[in-house]
Amino acid sequence: MREEKRNKLLILYASQTGNALDAAERIGRESERRGCPVVVRPVDDYDARCLPEEDTVIFVVSTTGQGDTPDSMKVFWRFLLQKSLSKQWLEGVRYAVFGLGDSGYQKFNFVAKKLDNRLLDLGATAVVERGLGDDQHPSGYEGALDPWMRSLWRRLHQIDPSFFPQGPDHVIEEMKLIDQPKVHITYHSIDNAASRLSNASDLEGIRMQLETARSMSAGKLSNYNNKAVCFLKMIKNQPLTKSGSGKDVHHFEFEFVSAAIEYEVGDVLEILPSQDPAAVDTFIQRCNLDPDALITVQHKEMKNYLPDIHKNTTEVPIKLRTFVELTMDVTSASPRRYFFEVMSYFATAEHEKERLQYFASPEGRDDLYKYNQKERRTVLEVSFGEYIICAFHLILISG
Repeated sequence: MREEKRNKLLILYASQTGNALDAAERIGRESERRGCPVVVRPVDDYDARCLPEEDTVIFVVSTTGQGDTPDSMKVFWRFLLQKSLSKQWLEGVRYAVFGLGDSGYQKFNFVAKKLDNRLLDLGATAVVERGLGDDQHPSGYEGALDPWMRSLWRRLHQIDPSFFPQGPDHVIEEMKLIDQPKVHITYHSIDNAASRLSNASDLEGIRMQLETARSMSAGKLSNYNNKAVCFLKMIKNQPLTKSGSGKDVHHFEFEFVSAAIEYEVGDVLEILPSQDPAAVDTFIQRCNLDPDALITVQHKEMKNYLPDIHKNTTEVPIKLRTFVELTMDVTSASPRRYFFEVMSYFATAEHEKERLQYFASPEGRDDLYKYNQKERRTVLEVSFGEYIICAFHLILISG
């Protein structure tokens, strides 16, 4: 059993807001560029009982709140804490842990530290020292991720050269991997049922659209469909900081529009706000897409990926505009580093291509942060010209 899994990395991530997903996919891409196949999975898509059968596992985990595990990791973590697991349970299994946290909190990267210690207690062997990404770093968590990956590749090559047949520093041209999309978009002819769903204006219809769109999203929140959903109306938005201050803090108050849900003190409320309709329309126009087209989005099953136990089986199409509006943050979130890397392959002007490549490189991390995150630039602001079309597929990948 173990020999069949040799030379393939299993990457398990636990994300609350998407950063751990982004980091895990980056590690996966860098591994594939060096000739080593990978499996990238959210931790709640993986049966923890199978861990002893693995050869090498990379964990990418976020710390939320005051040292809490992400929601998607709670079941997995409870399993690892079972007293019935022996100190030899993971003997022969190699692992590495990269954590994402914020040193502004007292329990900085607490989840990564706990996981690292527990894996050692169960007999697993660490490949490299755990990496601890810090939101306070000028380049964010990537300030620690880049050097940690370099150490990981070198150490894996020392352990078994067949991980990277041509060495840990030899990389395949990224463009050869970019043309292998992870999702498949199917366009459907209009039928009455799908049309009624897409045009529904009542709260139940909106809820169905929301669940359909999120079930197709590559970056959907873990356990989303198991959480209570309600609709709120903002009735108060009061600024708490003065104009021109370094932070922009507001006091919000909401009232229920749909039926109220039960909650207790300490519960977490996840809010999915609407987007500026004009910006959504602009994005669709730049991509030269039909907003009224009915689509379904499905994850492609790559030959080196584990079966997706939560594979979307929804056959009900949704309007393309609705999908963009409910699953793609085109109006507020800053695009990630990989966005700039892929855009560089579509740029025709040499100076633009060089600038995009610089932003995507380790040397350009700090300048990218100043240009992108610090200025809060959106996808629409950094995407232009003839290569905006690739943005649609990029955001499908990044969620």
